[in-house]
Amino acid sequence: MRATGSRVRRTTAFVAAVAMTTAPAVAGTAAEAAGGCRVDYTIGSQWQGGFGAAVSVTNLGSPVTGWQVAWTFSGDERITQLWNGTPSQSGAQVSVTNASWNGAIATGGAVSFGFNATSGSSPATPSAFTLNGVACTGSVPPPPAGGDPAVNNNFPVTREAAYGDNRYTVFRPSNPQAVGAPMPVLAFGNGACAHTDNSEVTRALTFIASKGFVVVDTGSANGSANGVPSGSPIPSLLTGAITWAEREQNRSGAPLSQRLDLTKVATAGHSCGGLEALVAAQDSRVSAAVSLDSGFFADGSFGYSRAELARLHAPTLFMAGGPSDIAYDNTRANYDLATVPAVLAVHAQAGHVGFITGNQITDGMTTVVQFLDMVLNGNATARAYVLDPSGLASKYPWTVAKKNF
Repeated sequence: MRATGSRVRRTTAFVAAVAMTTAPAVAGTAAEAAGGCRVDYTIGSQWQGGFGAAVSVTNLGSPVTGWQVAWTFSGDERITQLWNGTPSQSGAQVSVTNASWNGAIATGGAVSFGFNATSGSSPATPSAFTLNGVACTGSVPPPPAGGDPAVNNNFPVTREAAYGDNRYTVFRPSNPQAVGAPMPVLAFGNGACAHTDNSEVTRALTFIASKGFVVVDTGSANGSANGVPSGSPIPSLLTGAITWAEREQNRSGAPLSQRLDLTKVATAGHSCGGLEALVAAQDSRVSAAVSLDSGFFADGSFGYSRAELARLHAPTLFMAGGPSDIAYDNTRANYDLATVPAVLAVHAQAGHVGFITGNQITDGMTTVVQFLDMVLNGNATARAYVLDPSGLASKYPWTVAKKNF
């Protein structure tokens, strides 16, 4: 019979280590947990000299047909009874092997077991767990830097209202688990600083999301009023989009729960939205920025001067549509003044909206994805595409400049 008593909840989330780590042999089971895992350890009740705990293990990697979960107690805890698995304990070291009926864990699936134990003092949450020999740390590692570039992906995309916040629309892979790694986050500002209607950028942002990114765009999904005025930059909308993603990462049951890599965050925007992106990129959480047909004006129009460029701290891509782009001069001047690693990519035929609504969407968004893949994921193939003379610079009618890389 499970003991009862005052409930003390202590939950710890952990991420999976490298997929190539092999597990100790487990009779009749898969010997590898490829990708990652998460463990939630909850102390549910305590009494004099003992406690009860529940353990839930989520498989973030490849499916397994048998499992062994292991950890080390920090004190003198000793398991006396366990259900939904078979325990083995030697000193403080514990392993639990699946029962005959719960050995399979699909990608994204979970298995749970519980136990009672003795303890001479207040029990503590173990500091580390493994699933079939792979450390569980709460997410999965990115692909190797030399792996396939993100632009080769083609995931189905879901466009949906941001949970609990009508200011945003989210573009994401429909099945986050299919991506195989935690996804970078891109906060995007629309042209004309449109803070309700984002229909103009739907095609472009769907392209980016299909490559394995989560895009949080300013504007309600259905164009409904959300209390945010349009027409002037509000950079806090983009930093707010990052904060929204942080909440979703930890919201139980959310499609994006534990599927985001919040160390890989970028801001981007078109025209007026590009000003929002360049200001928001000063946030310490941002690791890359993209300015599309945009840039600060010499006279400080819209309330921001070119002095803002000195506050950038992350690599930045400036893209322009050639002489017919009304932001062409601003884009080039902003690139010249930037002190961070920067790329200036000009497509002579795109004009001001070609990357967003014209025939240059694929060319333009491919360049954005390659830049983000280079900076956020460290992909070597993407880096060559962006920086090498044989890459984007060799493709007509692009011209490319770079500095500080």
